[in-house]
Formats: sequence, structure tokens, C-alpha cells
Amino acid sequence: MSFGTLPNALVVIAVVVVVLARRLSWSELENSDTDVWRGPLILVGVGVYQLYDRHGGLGAVEVVLLVVGAVIALLAGVGCGRVAQVERRAGKVFFRLGMPGLGIMVAYLAIRLGLAGLGHLLGASVAGGGALMVSMGANLLTQSLIIQSKARQMAEEYTNQ
Repeated sequence: MSFGTLPNALVVIAVVVVVLARRLSWSELENSDTDVWRGPLILVGVGVYQLYDRHGGLGAVEVVLLVVGAVIALLAGVGCGRVAQVERRAGKVFFRLGMPGLGIMVAYLAIRLGLAGLGHLLGASVAGGGALMVSMGANLLTQSLIIQSKARQMAEEYTNQ
């Protein structure tokens, strides 16, 4: 690991720790689109910037790794969103991933890091932090959309009673 990739790795690790801590504890879901889109889009934006700041073009191996990483991120996001716990308390909606969600996130991160390692072995230039940030942003966006959908369905059921 070179000096230039160390800060990038530390940023990715910090983001993962903060995201896991926040998603495992009960958080109020503010039913606004900005709450759903803001954080994940910032992660995707930073990741895309890192990818294109350091790399001129993408070869076949890089494209395959990015697509596989995105598919894994989306599948894990769907899984986490579906197992997330959503509760209504005093007219407000709260959510958390819980233990099943933690298991899916840990498996996702292990697979994604393995994919990054495979990319380094294959000589891919996009195997590191930028690709991980894009993948994590896509995962969180998918989770958030499904959790918001569950919350809306819950609110609908609550008002129809």
C-alpha cells in the first residue's frame, strides 16, 4: 500500500464504521427524499471523482469488476432493506438493520473486499477506494429506498385502520 492509498483506505474504513453504527441503532426516518438520496449520492459522487481523477480509461477487467461490484451492492442493499426493522412510535417512523441486516452487510463487505483484492491481483486500476465508495453508495441508496417504501406502506396501513 502506497502513501497515497493509505488516506483513501482510512476514509473508506471510517465511512463503513459510521454507516454500520448508524444503521444498527434506531434512527428516525424523516420521510423526505433528501434524507434518502443525500448521503448515498455523496458517497457515489466521491467514488466517481476518485475513479476518474486517477484513471484515464477503463479496460474490460475494470468494467467487469465495477459491474459485478454494483450488482453485489444492489443485491445486498435489497436484502438489508427487506430485513430492516421499521417501527412507528408516537407518529414517527424509526428503522434499524438489526442482526440479520448486520450479517448481510458483513457478508457484502467481505465479498466486496475480496473483489477488490481480486482486482488488484488482476492489475485493475479501479479496484480500490473509489470503486468501494461507489458500491457502498449504491448499496445504501437501495437500502434507503426499500426502507422508505416499507415506512410508507406502514403509514398507509396505520391510517387505514
